[in-house]
Amino acid sequence: MSKPDKTARAEAARKVLEAERARRRRTIAIQVGVVVLVVAAVIGGTVIALQQGSDDAPSAAPSGVTDDGGYVVGDPDAAVTVEVVEDFQCPVCQAFEEASGGVLQDLAATDGVNVSYRGIAFLDRASSTEYSSRALNASACVIEAADTEVWTDFHQQLYLQQPPEGGAGLPDSELVAIAEAAGADGVESCIRDRTYDAWVESTTDAAFDEGVTGTPTVYVDGEVVEDVSPAGLQAAVDEALAS
Repeated sequence: MSKPDKTARAEAARKVLEAERARRRRTIAIQVGVVVLVVAAVIGGTVIALQQGSDDAPSAAPSGVTDDGGYVVGDPDAAVTVEVVEDFQCPVCQAFEEASGGVLQDLAATDGVNVSYRGIAFLDRASSTEYSSRALNASACVIEAADTEVWTDFHQQLYLQQPPEGGAGLPDSELVAIAEAAGADGVESCIRDRTYDAWVESTTDAAFDEGVTGTPTVYVDGEVVEDVSPAGLQAAVDEALAS
């Protein structure tokens, strides 16, 4: 074989090899491009889905509550605040409401005083249907849908009709009926769907993180009231007003 033939064949082989390498580079580039497009589409779709989910999700808390989860009855700008931390499944809260609920209403109507009712739900273990959480969610639904007078009536009725511990608790249908009898309209789906379940959990956790150890816990201007009898509450408020 002559030298020119060997050179020609070597040159031809080199060109074939380079062509193959070029083809492979193009294939890899195309594949990488496809992967990038697919990943971008997936990420984009996920972002859109998350945004849509965020847009469609209910508000974290009912619009009528304070940042710490309280529902204020009376002048929101009052100088003295009585804060009541309660659980609608709590028998001691029921007894407190029966004994001192009227005094709290009178205090809320007093110049310079308001009452902030801060519901929490830690007694789900006392029912077979998470009644504590369901009742607080129903309260949030009424807060969102109605005025203070309607919520106050609903609040009273929840204690008057409080189920015994260890049972199923009131069914959602009864919570809806109590809310509607108090004057709240359009709350059925909110109560049945447990619209404010996430808020119920977060506001309960926040209360315990802040030092609440049980219910009822009563504060006057941030100070725990040891004597929560009607006379004890009135004395604590009178002292706060005088200071």
